[in-house]
Amino acid sequence: MKTLTQPTLSAAWPITVLPIAIGLLLMYIPTFIGVARTFWSQERGTAGPIILAICAWLVWTKREALSSLPSASGTAYRATLLFIFGLACYVIGRSQELHVLEVGSIIPVCAAVIWAMRGMAGLRVMWFVLFFLLFVIPLPGSLLDAILVPLKQQVSMVSESIMYALGFPVARSGVVISIGQYQLLIADACSGLSSMISLTGIGLVYVYLARNPGLWHNAVLLLAVLPIAFIANIARVCLLMWVTYAFGESAGQQFHDQAGYLEIVLAFALFFGLDALINIFRRRMAK
Repeated sequence: MKTLTQPTLSAAWPITVLPIAIGLLLMYIPTFIGVARTFWSQERGTAGPIILAICAWLVWTKREALSSLPSASGTAYRATLLFIFGLACYVIGRSQELHVLEVGSIIPVCAAVIWAMRGMAGLRVMWFVLFFLLFVIPLPGSLLDAILVPLKQQVSMVSESIMYALGFPVARSGVVISIGQYQLLIADACSGLSSMISLTGIGLVYVYLARNPGLWHNAVLLLAVLPIAFIANIARVCLLMWVTYAFGESAGQQFHDQAGYLEIVLAFALFFGLDALINIFRRRMAK
């Protein structure tokens, strides 16, 4: 005679989550398609798909830890209020084309779902993923302008100073740099904002996953993210100026199209190089 066994929690988990996952996908796939067309198609928004892919990967890595938690009890009321708040943000943002509200609503909505199903323990497991979703929210144009204008000024000023110190015939007027007979405009894409956002997000993920034992180790890495991104962008602009001056405007334009990849590689090399130096210093101090 066969005995009937109750399905385990891990076996029942996909059946419970599937309808909720389908509902969330139906809500937010159109949202991210619109964001991709509006923001991610521009160079300053290229970090968006990378951040979203990292969020999806983090959710996948946390699935076992989340499914092993017991079902929540006594949290439905508070989780429902949070879900209503998130849904209201979604409806207002969607109807009024306020992408900050529409995309940002995914954080309270997902937090409410996790809270209702797995309680505060579930939120503790997923806190970093929910926090990291902040990087997916597109910044409003007024805030971007407030960041981009001084950033472009700094990039153009530092780049001009470096090239002048190296002996190149260079002058600057605002964000327009003249080198030889050529003029280069420091546009939004050359401000380095995209690389700063990308490197900050990936730096946070690296620090979170690396679990370095020293608090100062993590603090130095996080504090170094923005300076590293700025230095990498300055190197990109200086190289672009040199290529344009040495080989002409057409060569400079071709290099400009590929310089973004060089900037990312240089920024990551500096970041991981700093991490390696800190590890070497820690080992020597331990001895």
